[in-house]
Amino acid sequence: MAKNHDSLAKEIIEKLGGPANISRIFHCATRLRVQLVNRDAADLEEVKKIAGVMGAIDSVGGVQVIIGNDVNKVFDAALALYPDMERGENTDENLDENTDEKQNIFSKLLNVLSSLIGPAIPLIMVSGLLTAVLTILTKWAGLSAESTTYTILNVAANCALYFLPIYIAYTAAKKFGTDVMISLFIGAFMIHPEIIGLGDQGAFVSLFGLPVKTANYTSTLIPIILSIWALKYVEKLSAKIVPDSIKFVFRPFLTVLLMIPLTLCVTGPIGSYCGDLLNTVMTSINSVAPWASVLVIGCLAPLLVLTGMHFALIPLVFMEFATVGYDNMLFNAFIGMNFSQFGVALAAFLKTKNPNLKELAGSCAVTAFLAGVTEPTLYGICLRMKKPLYATWIACIANAVFCAIFGVKVFSFGAPSFFTMPIFMNPDGTMSNFYLAIAAAALTIAVAFAATWILGFDDSVYGKEN
Repeated sequence: MAKNHDSLAKEIIEKLGGPANISRIFHCATRLRVQLVNRDAADLEEVKKIAGVMGAIDSVGGVQVIIGNDVNKVFDAALALYPDMERGENTDENLDENTDEKQNIFSKLLNVLSSLIGPAIPLIMVSGLLTAVLTILTKWAGLSAESTTYTILNVAANCALYFLPIYIAYTAAKKFGTDVMISLFIGAFMIHPEIIGLGDQGAFVSLFGLPVKTANYTSTLIPIILSIWALKYVEKLSAKIVPDSIKFVFRPFLTVLLMIPLTLCVTGPIGSYCGDLLNTVMTSINSVAPWASVLVIGCLAPLLVLTGMHFALIPLVFMEFATVGYDNMLFNAFIGMNFSQFGVALAAFLKTKNPNLKELAGSCAVTAFLAGVTEPTLYGICLRMKKPLYATWIACIANAVFCAIFGVKVFSFGAPSFFTMPIFMNPDGTMSNFYLAIAAAALTIAVAFAATWILGFDDSVYGKEN
């Protein structure tokens, strides 16, 4: 059934209080994300009833309307109908503070992490897939590790993580309202080879007598986030000190001059120590009970996705890749989350006689299996009929137990799906972990399918007309 994206966008905006009530609008893979001026003016229950909307939830940083694979078309239609909403990219820098006024500190933190990391994740996943492809080429296609082809592909595979501070500097500049070019400069400055090379001279060096903790800031998140947050206030200070008549050159000059010691002596080291602490905690847990982390995260996976809290775990994954070379707590746990949605959707597709649910479930099954995108099934099927959500939880727990027992690991960054299964291939050439990951996916699908079929569901919520 073809969708009228213009009418869908118009109806959503009207139910959210009209364009005047929307201060920022953007989208991710499946969700339309909206920040509202007045939350009370929006009626989420009415939004949920709109044909073409799979669900709507309050979340950190605003409201999320689940559309599915057509979200970009609805987003484009909304901006075409109400072009003034595009100003969300350039809203007042205090907007986020006003929007989040009623949120607790933890919610604000999740909002920041989501907005900063989210745009970079697709590129990081591409790098992860390139790493997996490189493993396949060297193992089965005879590609030599000494060849220039290998070198070039390896650089491409490592590029996103290596230069992560620069990418996060850009998203942080958008989030905190700082100068984009200065923010990128700081990100590049922190990972300059000679700054990294200072570590050869000891744990601390001197900058005009100030102690500088030497650290390798490549592939890190917290140091650059803290630095760009601090830049926001340094820029305000520079604006007060430097007269308007010479601001074009001397405000950036003063800002950079102040940010160099602030970054190397304060924000960078604080972020580095935070990362070291998190890494120590996770290393301790993994050394004592390596099964514990994946078991806990796997059991909580549906809740993490529903609330957007899974973004908060991404920094830990980066640290795992940087220190031990693999992830044994998040992406292996999400074998259960991603493949369970295929099992649920497939069971719903085969069991239902409702044409609306059958059409939705067929689309959801393909999306979850091939791309690892779970939101259409989670919001469009599980939350609407409830019992499939129980089936999801059962499958996630089954996968978590399996991964905990057999120690399944992920060697490249990526969300588990049919096309991304090579992320489970060990670079050393052994295949046991890859076969275990396939077994975990098969187990998850079987459990989710069986649980959905046995528990049943009420598909009357989808109506009867196609």
